[in-house]
Amino acid sequence: MAEIHPLSLAIFMIITLATLGISIYAARRVRTAGHYYVAGGGVRWFVNGFAIAGDYLSAASFLGITGLVAFYGYDGFIYAIGFLAGWIVALFLVAEPLRAIGKYTFADALTSKFKSRKIRLAAAISTLVVSIFYLIPQMVGSGSIVGPLIGLDYEVGVIVIGLLVILIVATAGMVSTTWVQFIKGFLLLIAVIALTVGVLAASGMGPFEFIGNIIDSTLNLPNGKVVSGDVFMSPGMKYTNPLDFVSLALALILGTAALPHILIRYFTVPKPADARRSTVVAIIVMGVFYLLILFLGLGAIFFFNQGVTGVINPADANLTAPLLAQYIGGDVFYAIISSIAFATILGTVSGLIMASAGAIAHDIYTEVLGKKPDEKRSLMISKGTAVGVGLIAIMLGILAKGQNVAFLVGLAFAIAASANLPALLCTLFWKRTTEKGIVTGIVAGLAASILLIVISPTMMGPDAIFSLNNPGIVSIPVGFAVTMGVSLLEGRADNSSKAEKTAG
Repeated sequence: MAEIHPLSLAIFMIITLATLGISIYAARRVRTAGHYYVAGGGVRWFVNGFAIAGDYLSAASFLGITGLVAFYGYDGFIYAIGFLAGWIVALFLVAEPLRAIGKYTFADALTSKFKSRKIRLAAAISTLVVSIFYLIPQMVGSGSIVGPLIGLDYEVGVIVIGLLVILIVATAGMVSTTWVQFIKGFLLLIAVIALTVGVLAASGMGPFEFIGNIIDSTLNLPNGKVVSGDVFMSPGMKYTNPLDFVSLALALILGTAALPHILIRYFTVPKPADARRSTVVAIIVMGVFYLLILFLGLGAIFFFNQGVTGVINPADANLTAPLLAQYIGGDVFYAIISSIAFATILGTVSGLIMASAGAIAHDIYTEVLGKKPDEKRSLMISKGTAVGVGLIAIMLGILAKGQNVAFLVGLAFAIAASANLPALLCTLFWKRTTEKGIVTGIVAGLAASILLIVISPTMMGPDAIFSLNNPGIVSIPVGFAVTMGVSLLEGRADNSSKAEKTAG
């Protein structure tokens, strides 16, 4: 077991007890499935905007991107650009129309046009797959941060976080999850501003001078390589193949508007206009965050090249932000930043488990299987499902030890963009979409993205059959092509049948 830090443990316990207090208080308001899944649709747009930011700004954003920028420069920052740019798609195409037709889950939105159990089942399975791929890096982040924070081994840290999140979700569902995410969004924004100010103050430079200094320097990297600053701040440090770069960018930009745990947040506000306002608030918060995250990664590599030891852990890039905080402000700042990172993981995992529980309990059990339990039993099934998903997340987090969390999240975005986005956009905006087109498009997008991940360097290393690390550039067009192609073919077949009947 690692060394226990009393100050860190105290702050950790304060955040934990506060979170549990919110959950216990919020549980009193949960009486129906609507309260459990979407907080009764009564969340105010400003609160929801910060909650969206709190949900979206995950371990990948705070821990993963900081580490990737420190290790790979511009190629790491592309994650921040992609994560933010994706919200333009959500704002202009998805937010308002989705709120107008949705109820509890992503599948509810798709089946508003076609009352189809096949569509609901396909959408529920896709929700589960995307959520699990997204859950893995969050649990990896939890193990990475809780160990150094309070002296627990990685595996124990994953279990502690997992059980705490299960307790939060199983008590009050979206009501408590919303407030945990709202508070987390505020804390994370304050943390990244404070840490950026600390980096610039310690370096003795302004923001533009600081970036210029990095570009003009010769940098020693954590992997032992030496490169010029302009190379470090140009594409190619991590993704040498330009197609890999484009594939990742496509996945990040298009995947945002198709993440199930983000989409369900639009169902928590009273009306469609509130969904748009929530998105604007979220974009402002995240814009500030992702701009400043660049300074954290560059700050780490800057001080590393000044001979500062302990500001970068070559074995775990996910610890870059907390280690930087320790250098800037000592043990107190380290404990605060690490505890906020812990709260970040809590909020995101809570949202993911909510989306997964809705897919199983509401979509599959109630709608697909035709079970119609009363409100009390429906709540019990939903909470039981949340517990099961949480336990699966714990196991997967332990198995994925050592992976970079931002990289893993990029794969979840690719799957969402390939399977969910074509179905969602065609349902909302294309009148010729058919039931069979949506179902086959979801299945094709899922199959293509997962297959390409399995045969990519991510899984097979140097023996990979598919050369790109992210499948988006291939699997996203497959999802759209199959959805639209099958719909067109089915439409033509229907027209031919009608013509034959008329002629007959």
